[in-house]
Amino acid sequence: MFELLEVQEKDKDVIYNLMQLYTYELSLFEDETTNFQLLDNGVFKLSKYIDLYWTEERRHPYILRCEGKLAGFVLERYNEDEMNEIAEFFVLNKYRKLGAGTFMANELFKKYKGKWEIRTLIKNERAQEFWRKVVKSASNGIYEEHLIRNNTRYAFYFEN
Repeated sequence: MFELLEVQEKDKDVIYNLMQLYTYELSLFEDETTNFQLLDNGVFKLSKYIDLYWTEERRHPYILRCEGKLAGFVLERYNEDEMNEIAEFFVLNKYRKLGAGTFMANELFKKYKGKWEIRTLIKNERAQEFWRKVVKSASNGIYEEHLIRNNTRYAFYFEN
């Protein structure tokens, strides 16, 4: 049903386009610590780090397909704290109740072993509930969660 595919540079527009939907959704949780800037041309300004997913060895962009159709994306990286990190994670609404996000997360956990960090915006309680469930299962209940970055983000930590 689901398939996770690494995105080659020639297809990076797929990630850019999905990032627009993702950023729009995240803008609901905007506060003084986040700024989702909608440009005059009607698109959101994307992170300067997105292009690095095709130039740095320790960054990996993936798309999720459900029966061949786009269902979401995830950007995984090995960060400066020597942990695997889910930097960006998005599933289209129609695939959420089908287990798409859980599938995508678990596929990454299979591919990349070691310590993990997953951060959420402080106001994004839905994401926190999702990650709490997925991380608890993936870690056999051995994980930590707490506020980080001067209480502006919520993070989950575990090792697999």
